[in-house]
Amino acid sequence: MTPHSWQRTKIVCTLGPATDHPGIIEQLIGCGMDVARVNASHGDHADHSRRIERVRQAANALGQPVAILIDLPGPKFRIGDLPDDFRKLAEGEIVRLIAEVSLVKEEGEGAEERNRLLPVRDPELLQALRPGESVFLADGSIELCVRTATAVSVRCEVIIGGIVRSGSGINVPESVLNELVPTDDDRRHLAFAVAHEIEWVGVSFVQSAGDLARVRACLPSGAGAQPLLMAKIEKRHALADLEGIVEASDGVMVARGDLGVETDLAEIPVVQKRIISVANARGRPVVTATQMLESMVEREHPTRAEATDVANAVLDGTDAVMLSAETAIGQFPVAAVRFLARVLTATEKGYSLRMAHDRMRATDMPNSPDKPPSALSFAACQLAARLSARAIIVPAHSMAAVLAIARFRPQAPLVVVAGSIRLYRSLALVRGVSPLLSTASGAGGTGLQACLVQAREWLISQGLAEPDDQVVLVSASGSACEQPDTLRTVRLSRVESLDG
Repeated sequence: MTPHSWQRTKIVCTLGPATDHPGIIEQLIGCGMDVARVNASHGDHADHSRRIERVRQAANALGQPVAILIDLPGPKFRIGDLPDDFRKLAEGEIVRLIAEVSLVKEEGEGAEERNRLLPVRDPELLQALRPGESVFLADGSIELCVRTATAVSVRCEVIIGGIVRSGSGINVPESVLNELVPTDDDRRHLAFAVAHEIEWVGVSFVQSAGDLARVRACLPSGAGAQPLLMAKIEKRHALADLEGIVEASDGVMVARGDLGVETDLAEIPVVQKRIISVANARGRPVVTATQMLESMVEREHPTRAEATDVANAVLDGTDAVMLSAETAIGQFPVAAVRFLARVLTATEKGYSLRMAHDRMRATDMPNSPDKPPSALSFAACQLAARLSARAIIVPAHSMAAVLAIARFRPQAPLVVVAGSIRLYRSLALVRGVSPLLSTASGAGGTGLQACLVQAREWLISQGLAEPDDQVVLVSASGSACEQPDTLRTVRLSRVESLDG
């Protein structure tokens, strides 16, 4: 295993042309990349397969757990093809949104009337719009207001003008777009994710827990064959059902791009804190995304505000921070990850102990919104803190067993000896967790000892423990018990004499 500095908060990097250059993937992993993200909205399956295989090979060669996250496109509404590829809209102008396929029927219109037409690639959008609603184009830079609407044509007034281009995104914060997730394209990408044994799938434009249920119904039966679902919170209506969405998900993403268009931009910091808080309370891993180090797409050094933004996401309680264009198309992908890791390390050094104490107190409060915490998991974190144990070690076969402990944000490393390759990789996203792939063959005393020896070797090799240090062990009492039910302290020098 290649040693690199241990940090609690994880790093997600988006793959793209900038990561295709020889040696870049290896450097990203070496600098701290824990999750490689594939954006299914760009490229084709051949591109995705090639990049995924490169990540798998590099991670195996370096001995590092790296999860793959594939983002589904979702029902992203876009402007169709425009003459000259763009159109300038003036304040007060009246335009008509029509289905792109209907443009041919408008050939009889005069040139002036045709110039007012804005083709829309998804006719479902036209059916959802109502008079008085706002429509935003081009990442929110252009605002329209619906004046009249039919199932085939929507008449709008331009409130804030600007230049709209072919393929520009359309946001409709006030419309409820029922049961559009998953799209047919999403289903195709889901099949790809299953075939390539992807660990995480990001579900875009989730509005309700029902959206996740429909996506999950597309997956094969059997927990071992299913990727974990990450709900991307980027719609205003998702905030109304936030608790239900988080409960129905396996993880959450604060997708600040579209969310910043769908909600008041001034409220994004508060919304981010709320989403992270709800995810933390329910033990769901949460990723903070979009423009973390946006200036590094073109510049080698980030701004002070960006460094502060990353640090604040850590202090909010995020499990991971994500780079998008910075690594996908940026000029300095490795430098971006290296700087991101520096900010995470500096922030954790100053605040991780306080964060652990705050999380334990918040969970222990009588009026906490949390479900009753697992007594064993809570006790393990308390015991580790009081003894200043160097680690909490957990042989595990399920994500739930690990998240039950990780949700309390222990100060000590949570070393998980995973019983499967899928779990080993999936856990790379979870804050404070250091996954190891189990080399033990048994589940009884011999297997437990092997897990402890493996964890001890890793801790010492990373400089996180000395041979005579104490650790807390959370384990199952026997092969018939999948969930941990036993808690004990172990001195690393006496692992071989442990009575399983």
